[in-house]
Formats: sequence, C-alpha cells, structure tokens
Amino acid sequence: MKYLFLTILLMAGASIGYSQVESEYQGKISYLSAQSIYVRFDDSNNLHVGDTLYVKRTDSFKPIIVIESRSSLSCMGTPLSSLEVSMGEDVYANPPVVEAEQPAVGGEVDMVKDSTKIGSTIQEQSETGEEEMKLEERIRGRISASSYSRFSNETDNSSHRLRYNFSLQANNIGDSRFSTDTYLAFTHKTDDWTSVQENIFSALKIYSLAVKYQPGKQSSIWLGRRVNRNLSNIGAIDGLQYETGLNDFRFGAVVGFRPDYQDYSLNTKLLEFGAYVAHDLKSDNGLMSNSLAFFEQQNKGNTDRRFMYFQHSNSLLKNLFLFVSSELDLYTLENGISTNTLSLTSLYFSLRYRIICPLSVYVSYDARKNVIYYETFKNLVDRLLEEATRQGLSFRVNYRPINLLSIGLNTSYRVRDNDIRATKTLNGFVSMSRIPGLDASATLSANLLQTSYLDGQIFGARFYKDLLNDKLYTSLGYRYVNYQYFDSSSELKQHIGELDLTWRIARKFSLSANYEMTIQDASKYNNIYLNLTKRF
Repeated sequence: MKYLFLTILLMAGASIGYSQVESEYQGKISYLSAQSIYVRFDDSNNLHVGDTLYVKRTDSFKPIIVIESRSSLSCMGTPLSSLEVSMGEDVYANPPVVEAEQPAVGGEVDMVKDSTKIGSTIQEQSETGEEEMKLEERIRGRISASSYSRFSNETDNSSHRLRYNFSLQANNIGDSRFSTDTYLAFTHKTDDWTSVQENIFSALKIYSLAVKYQPGKQSSIWLGRRVNRNLSNIGAIDGLQYETGLNDFRFGAVVGFRPDYQDYSLNTKLLEFGAYVAHDLKSDNGLMSNSLAFFEQQNKGNTDRRFMYFQHSNSLLKNLFLFVSSELDLYTLENGISTNTLSLTSLYFSLRYRIICPLSVYVSYDARKNVIYYETFKNLVDRLLEEATRQGLSFRVNYRPINLLSIGLNTSYRVRDNDIRATKTLNGFVSMSRIPGLDASATLSANLLQTSYLDGQIFGARFYKDLLNDKLYTSLGYRYVNYQYFDSSSELKQHIGELDLTWRIARKFSLSANYEMTIQDASKYNNIYLNLTKRF
C-alpha cells in the first residue's frame, strides 16, 4: 500500500503535459481582522459580490467569506466563522469540493458549509437529463514557493521556514474517463533538516492524491487519498471509494485507512469503512441537500469509533441559507466493556438571511463534545469524557447604506462548565471600497475580547491601493493591541505595522511580499513572508 502514493503521483504528474487548461480563481489573504478579510487575486473581474470564497484545511475546503466589495484585483468580506486563517494563505473561488475538516481530539471544528458551491466534477456525477456523459478534458494547477522568516532584537527568537505547494486537477484526461486530483505541500525549517531525513512525512504532507474512473454519468470510483464531501466529518481516506446515483439520490461506500494521526502518512493499522446516502433537490433559488452516513473506524482490528452523521443544507428560499449537522456516536468502551449506545456528540446550525439588499444577518449555534477514539487515545479517554460540552452562539449583521460603504457588527458567546467565565467578543468595522479621488480602499476596525484569562481591545486601520495599471498592489496597516490578564496585574501592549506588496508579473505568474513589525516595550519582532506562484 505504501507504493500506492508513488504510482498515483506519477499518473497525476503525467497529466500536466496536456494542453487544455481551465482558468483557476485562486488568491491570497492580504489582510485580515475579526471583522474583515481581504483577498488578493491576479484578476477578480470574474468574481461578483455575493460569491463565496474558501480556504483549504489539511484535507478539506471550508467557506471563509462572502464577497461584499471588490476591485479588479482584490475582494473584501466578513468572516463566515471563527476559523483561523493567516496572512498569505491561499483562498479559492471555485474549489473542487467543499468540505468540513476532520475534528482533532479536544479541538474545535467549524461545520459551516455552502452546498451551492460544489465543484464541476461532483456536479457532473449528480446531474441528470442527458443520456451520454460529457468527457471534456479540463486541467488546472498551481506551483508555489514561500518563505517565512521571523527575527527580533532578541537573538533566541528567530526562525526561517520554507514551503513548497503543488496542486493539480486533471479532469477527463485526454477526453477519457480518468481524472486525477493532487495537492502536496513540503514545509521545513532551514536549520532542522535532520528531522526531515529521519521522517520525510514530518515535512511532506499529502492532502490529496487520487485517481478517478467514471464507468457512467452518475458513477465514479476513486483510488488513493481523497476527501469525500458526503462524509464531511471523516477527513481524508486512503483507499477505495465508490459512488453511484439514481435520479436525485446518491449512494456510496468507502473502505480504506485513516492517515496517521502523528505525521499524516499512510497507516494500514487504522482501517475504516462506511456507507452513505444523499439527496439533492434543486430549484430556481438554490439547492437543498441531505446526507446520512454510517461509519466505523478501527485501530489494529479493534473498534476505535463508530458513529452516524447527518447533514442538511438549504438555500431553496430566496435570500436564506440554512445549514444543520449532527453527529451521533454509536459505540462506547468503559472499563474494558464495549456497548452499543446512542450519544449526541455534536449539534450545529447556522442561518444566514438577507433581509433587504443592503442588510443581512447571520446567526449560529453549536454544542460539541470531544470526539473519543477509544483505541488510539487510551490514556486520554477518562479526561476527555469528563470534559463538558462546549456551547457557542454568534450573531452578525452587515449593512451597506451606499454602494461603496460597508458596516458590520459581530458578537459571539462561548462557554464550557469548567471555564472561569465565558468567552465574549464584540467586533465592529467600517469599510469603504473606493475612496473618492484616491481610487483606494480603507477599513477601520475595533475588537473587544473577554476570555477566562484576559480582557482585550484591538483597534486597527488599513489602506489599500492598486498601482501601475493594476500590476502592483499595495496595502498599509496598523493595529494597537491592549491585553489585561485576568489572574494577574500584568498587561500586554503592542503596536503592529504591516506593509504588503503584490506584483502581477504575468497573468498567471505573481510575486508577493509581506512585512510585519511588532513593537512591545523594548522588544521588536519582525516577520517577512515571500511567495512566488505560477498557475497553469
């Protein structure tokens, strides 16, 4: 099985030589705050206000913003969830599949999903009406090299990291029934090559590496590592996946292995298998999708986890989008005795409604317990079982009084029983997409934060400008951070300045640089990010 990846990689790489290339809309985060995220594109003229943008998360795509304003090279919107993103991170306007990410033990997973933005490959599998399947080759990809450097006037606080990304989607290679999907990343520190030599997978992450064969219009067979959107809480699966359809229904079965939980390599001891059924209903306003999945995950032949997953997304009503997901565990192991029980592990819903064209609201609620893998994390099971359910509620309102001006307010509340006090946030922003006379954009923001251990305020301003006939993009920002720690008299005050430059060398070739300096008392911290990207 370990040679499976090499075989598929050769097949994926061979498809680069085909000539028909489909344009890919992919950008990078140029600035972010709790109220707004700005994304830089080589060309954003084919994007529109209201479109959803996505980020890649290990083995999945997740919606991050809905575009509220745009220029020829950039877009701005407010975050759809509390998902953490970073400067320079890739953002996609048309990802192949929209997924929710795999939960980590004790971690948080945002289950927001926009089912109206699924990829063309999946649409071809589920659409009906034409008797013959269209076999049209479409190839798109991206190669990038990045460097992250951190240094300061404190000699022991410096690091240099390099990252190389390769992504390729080759659909219907040579107008055949074969397709490939590949996404690889190689990241390492310049002063720590020994760990890479000891374990290549400490640096190499294979997020997707699979070959697909389509025996029919609504049937597909995948071999390799891939995320299945109908099993959105499973994450990547190393193995065999089969799906077929009948009218608006889809049926699928999966057998394979979980990636290793330490280095994300192939681990044949982590067998998993399951099945699902899904139904789509389309209308002029949108899509309603329901899916129900049963899955078992094992470790060395013993049951690690057995659960059922239900997901519902609905945009059939005009200006309204609803998403609901729930997870039920069907297996417990206590004192060495296994039982088949029914336990609600998570419940999440979100509702987005545009009241009138310039005014929209968003509300979400989630209640989640820790996901327990009884065999994999034996020494943590007791502690994880004792931890209480986490509950969270968030509300956001966006208002655009005039075409170029956006105002937003967001508040959230999250609590666990063992918290000293609940976490509360209140965020607001005012953004003007084109300042008259300057042809530039600006954003003012304010964040108020209260957690179990601190009270904080963050105030910021950001200025954006396109130069040289949209060939050069620049932004300049400043933030003031003030944290007061709850359990002590100490406080943290920071002044953060940032400069971002992006040069579109050619239509599919760009170079970007970002510099950030943080001043904290007598300390100065510097971060430099460089990225060179080639699309094909």
